[in-house]
Amino acid sequence: MGKIDKEKEQISWIKFWIGVGVASIMGLISYLVNHYEKSNIYLIGATVIAVIFIAIFVVILNSIGLKKIKELEDIS
Repeated sequence: MGKIDKEKEQISWIKFWIGVGVASIMGLISYLVNHYEKSNIYLIGATVIAVIFIAIFVVILNSIGLKKIKELEDIS
């Protein structure tokens, strides 16, 4: 496998995990909206903290993906 193909695979893997992160954020927020009145403060706090951590994870992965794309431009 060439270097370009390897970089493309790494970019697609990063895109996959970004999608998983975004889907997780949407799921957690929808759960919180649907069960807000029945939830206790600890569950709400844990959900908000999880959303924040996943959002940070997505931002970090996005910056890594953009760096990989720039590297791919340099290789080509």
